[in-house]
Amino acid sequence: MQPHTPFTRPLRDLEVGDLKALKEASEGWYIEYKRESPNAAAIAKSLSAFANTYGGWLFIGVQEASKESPVAGSFPGVFRTDVDASIQRLRKAAADHWNPTPHFEIRVLWGPDPELELAEDHAIICIWTPQSNSAPHVHKMGQIYRRVADASEPKPETDRFILDQLWRRADDIKRIHQEWFDKDPEFSDSEKSCPYLRLMLIADPWIERDVWLDVDDAEVRRVLTQADGVSSIPLDTVHTTSTGFVGRQLANNSPQHLTLTWRLRRDMVSDIIIPLPLLQPRQLDELSIELCAYANTKKFIDLLSRYKSGAVRVVDLNYLFNILIGIAGTQERLCSLAGWTDSYHAKTKLLNCWRMIPFLDDEFVLGHFEKHGISMCLDSISSVPHFVGPEGYLEVPPEEFRENDFARVLFQAVMMFTQVAVSFGIPAWPAESEDESETPFYERLLRAGRRAIDNQDQRNSRLRR
Repeated sequence: MQPHTPFTRPLRDLEVGDLKALKEASEGWYIEYKRESPNAAAIAKSLSAFANTYGGWLFIGVQEASKESPVAGSFPGVFRTDVDASIQRLRKAAADHWNPTPHFEIRVLWGPDPELELAEDHAIICIWTPQSNSAPHVHKMGQIYRRVADASEPKPETDRFILDQLWRRADDIKRIHQEWFDKDPEFSDSEKSCPYLRLMLIADPWIERDVWLDVDDAEVRRVLTQADGVSSIPLDTVHTTSTGFVGRQLANNSPQHLTLTWRLRRDMVSDIIIPLPLLQPRQLDELSIELCAYANTKKFIDLLSRYKSGAVRVVDLNYLFNILIGIAGTQERLCSLAGWTDSYHAKTKLLNCWRMIPFLDDEFVLGHFEKHGISMCLDSISSVPHFVGPEGYLEVPPEEFRENDFARVLFQAVMMFTQVAVSFGIPAWPAESEDESETPFYERLLRAGRRAIDNQDQRNSRLRR
């Protein structure tokens, strides 16, 4: 359902003058006013009651006109020195009193505003809580609160029918995620034996917030086709669909083939299909030609020769990190277009990778294989995290997490690459044998990626001869 709001624009864009709308907004199902910052118990009741019912707004520093006219009557605000303490008390109250903790967002609007009679150094604290799909949120004392009509205080819920309805909310969300997880791309007969990485990205896995790419098609197309910047993965073909956009890399590829494809919905749900290079030499010696520009090709072939097998299926993972860097950078720019500043979430799913051996041109990885044996993907489909549902994604930190653009997208790409590595049996990082003096993992991946580009150039050169 569409969340109720007394304003004409979202919380993140509110300005102090927008609060004039509260003079006609009555306290009730969706709104609660508090003149002063309440205690932890009162805050927890209000937030969870909104989350368990239809969502709503809590305004601290606003006094209702009267019991007979429960609209905003005055705006005394919260004094500057008390604002941070009020926000910390609010966050602690939600974390300490409820399980699970309901989602909420905060915006502080500062005076002065003569029309509202809001003084300088005073602020109104606005808290918005959406209707929660992870309901019910249960108080630490075992009570479940809901918003009831125009009651200014939420009431404990005891009705079994209502409680069953709350539990079903999460079931519906889990069903949506299961259907998305199961909807793998359709493959042609020739593609069914080729390995692919399906990368699933979602901003709001609980579908509680009104995230939407409300921008012109040209803006989205510009981001998806961007070929410059610290990180990009330019898609040379982008067109619209009934739900959003599809971008593809078609240069030097047949449009009939499943090339790198990004399906983007306007609610910031993305399905990205990445073909993985597959090598199928009839004899191991042929790998020395296919992997000619890599630093550890001989060591890799020597390891394979231990198993006395001439026919193997090898997935070259050295290209993947560069692609994931571009995806992370593009995803950040899309989040910025949508006004999404929190974490996004990712799941990796390997398709058609049954009994394929990974090759990563990294001395440490091959040393691990030498010690413990070569790994392979033993499943045709392998996903990380392996469970399905709104909790079944890796949380990728927001853009403020790292000190600069490139360091940030590198970190995000490493997180996603590690999910793929785990599916192939490559050891997760940091490993126990590494120490701080060694080259960082991301730097080793970057070097392997540069050698992958050289390797591709040399292969193309041979084909042109």
